[in-house]
Amino acid sequence: MNIQPGIGIGQIKFGISEEQLIAVLGKPLSVKEGEYVENSGDYNRELFYQEDLSFTFDSEDSYRLGLITIRHQGHTLFGRDLIGLPVEIVKSFISKEASEVPKFKDWSYEDVLNHISLDYDNLGLSFWFDDNLLDEIQCSYLFFEDGNTVKWPE
Repeated sequence: MNIQPGIGIGQIKFGISEEQLIAVLGKPLSVKEGEYVENSGDYNRELFYQEDLSFTFDSEDSYRLGLITIRHQGHTLFGRDLIGLPVEIVKSFISKEASEVPKFKDWSYEDVLNHISLDYDNLGLSFWFDDNLLDEIQCSYLFFEDGNTVKWPE
């Protein structure tokens, strides 16, 4: 499927309900429910359609689709499948499509070394790298210029 920044993936658009997703893709393989931070009241449901493709619905978004996570090849962004590519190639490729400098974050810890992310807020994309190779793409909706109001796709 083709990743469309701020819109969705394939025919799946941000803002749809779980029922609408299921109508398009069928019953998920599994569902995981949780709370982002214990006792925060921010609950979510993550529907897995393949082991490495999931769709997250958050209580703060009235359980509308707000996050798509891709952890395997077979999905394109700007015409290219990026999973498995080195960080510098991904960064160079995205810089041709985005006019922003990505936010770099080091998430490494004792058990997971060389775990970093590049965040492109204007595209609603986060790229996660393990050992310098792209392991995961997280896609989300965009915001209006106020930075608080969600810009749901039409």
